[in-house]
Amino acid sequence: MDISSLFNPASIAIVGASHEKHKIGHLVAKNLIDQGYKGKIFLVNNKFQGKILGYEVYPTLSDIKETIDLVAFAIPVSALFPVIHEAARLGIKNAVIYAAGFKETGKEGIILEKTLKERAAAHKMNLLGPNCIGYVATKNCVNLTFLKNIVPAGNIGFISQSGAIGAALTDYFLAHKNLGFSYFISLGNKTVIDETDCLEFLAKDKNTEVIAMYLEDVRDGERFKTTLARVTREKPVIIIKSGRTKEGGQAAVSHTGGMIGDDAVYSAVFKQYGAIRADDYSEFLTLLKIFSYRKLPLSSSILVLSNAGGAGVMLTDKIIGNKLSLKTISQALKDEISGSFEGIKKITVHNPIDLLGDASAFDYERVIKTTIGEKEIGAIIVLLTPQANTQIKETAEVLAKMQSRFKEPIYPIFMGKKSMTGIGRLFEEKKIVGFANFDYLTSAIKKIIDYQKYLSRTNTVFEPKIKAGLSKNASPDLFQSLNIIKGLGIETADFHKAESIDNVSTISKKLSFPVVVKVSSAKIIHKTEVGGVITNIKTEEELKENYKKMSEISKTVVVQEMIKGHELILGVKRDPKFGVVAGLGLGGIYTELLKEISFRIYPFSFEEFTQMVEETRIATLLKGFRGKKPIDEKKIYEILCQLAAFMEKEKEIKETEINPLIVSSSQIVAVDARIITNR
Repeated sequence: MDISSLFNPASIAIVGASHEKHKIGHLVAKNLIDQGYKGKIFLVNNKFQGKILGYEVYPTLSDIKETIDLVAFAIPVSALFPVIHEAARLGIKNAVIYAAGFKETGKEGIILEKTLKERAAAHKMNLLGPNCIGYVATKNCVNLTFLKNIVPAGNIGFISQSGAIGAALTDYFLAHKNLGFSYFISLGNKTVIDETDCLEFLAKDKNTEVIAMYLEDVRDGERFKTTLARVTREKPVIIIKSGRTKEGGQAAVSHTGGMIGDDAVYSAVFKQYGAIRADDYSEFLTLLKIFSYRKLPLSSSILVLSNAGGAGVMLTDKIIGNKLSLKTISQALKDEISGSFEGIKKITVHNPIDLLGDASAFDYERVIKTTIGEKEIGAIIVLLTPQANTQIKETAEVLAKMQSRFKEPIYPIFMGKKSMTGIGRLFEEKKIVGFANFDYLTSAIKKIIDYQKYLSRTNTVFEPKIKAGLSKNASPDLFQSLNIIKGLGIETADFHKAESIDNVSTISKKLSFPVVVKVSSAKIIHKTEVGGVITNIKTEEELKENYKKMSEISKTVVVQEMIKGHELILGVKRDPKFGVVAGLGLGGIYTELLKEISFRIYPFSFEEFTQMVEETRIATLLKGFRGKKPIDEKKIYEILCQLAAFMEKEKEIKETEINPLIVSSSQIVAVDARIITNR
């Protein structure tokens, strides 16, 4: 969908323009004029005669005898549809609707929005909103919002499902020099134009270097992930996504009427397709500033300079906690740094480098000059606290001078408040990414490093050919599920179906003890909760006795050889927005206890799989510890892909799960499986 004409209008009509200063029709017109728009402006109000803000007012759109590229509707829902029809009849192809009262309000609103969508589609109209605050295109000086101020220009293109977040971000940019928008687009209910349309548009825009998004939901998951995968290799995309909690999701639904999906799936999509997800608004601002100022870390190896030992220790915890590393200082470099202070003071050189409480601006400068060319320094963090001899402004100026000379980013953290007046402005003028504390810097650096790794990643995927299929019966029970898993080429523990005592006697001669008995019923989801699993059965008599217990719960019982090893869960489910989602984590009883599962959208590469492993506690198990041999990760990856490919082939499957998959250095075996269908 080409929406470029919406954002490049040569003429704009505002329906509902008002002389009353508090009304949206007045605020939008004033903002458009104050932003410096050079195109033609037409104000429309059938209840007002005269001029508003120096512009003639027309009774209707039809009274304007010139071409109108875009119409902004600053009128209530009750008056909207006749004017939409008029605009369509006049051939106007672009519109912005501010009014609320659509799908976010319930059944009647849903019907109204459906009608609006049909009207727009019939006339091929690019429609932004409804329930939005408009958009800003700073290059063309278009401001069709009712924000409080003129919007600052910059290199950040912002797409937002919340106008209020856009208002807050605008206010933040106004207080921080060298930050601003190329575009700010408020999506509202996304009746026609959605986040993916805008993402595609900003990807092509030469003035947009950083794309930022506030999302509550995604309308078309398949199209979004495909577009995201392409765009993130060209420009960074930073997303803050709300609705993580059940309560937050409910609030989001009432906000714009969107359907909130599983937040873990959204996180998987963002990771897999290269978007950087900010955990909260403060981290979002930190990431925007680092990218906008182009002060990106070169690696995860951090050098810290400080005039405060305690602060250095706390920062070290943050660095290590975010899986970054402290730069190792060679003995030669230690000697060089110590030598530069000879006759001045004695410092102990390790990382963090503590320059002591009396550190001067020149002390920081000499250490940076000595270390900056050192290999493998990804970034320098300079910690400063206001002590009696601290040269605050002078040190800030030294850091600005050093940053202008070197490619390694310098991130100052000047802790305190009263003594730091004016320091933030100094850093902003020089495009230095400065901070008052270290709450968000290290997590932001980690996410940027992960993004840089993503850019170097290949996307070769394993897509197995599936021959096995479902029967036409209802959801299979355990015995049937294990047979299907076996048919996919996945090794299973030796298992047999028991339906009588005589049957059990025959089975006992085929299996080596100890064995396990399990109920086999599609209706029982968690077997342990109903006493449906008995392990470590060592004799035929024990087996018969326990079979009787199991047969009281389920007509069919599975007898299975007992396998020992680490337990994993491998599962796939069908997500309504994004398709087949694969999950991996600790299995057995730990699945429910820890709820620690990493997800990706199928298909995914082995490199993505290794990232999944690293995101959970199974990484230590698979890589081997305490002298144990590592476990074949590639094999587990292929099994997970087989489950996902099977689901993709069989459209009636809702969920498939192997839990547990027993893994060791010598074998990888499925011992339990569950397949849930729509039947």
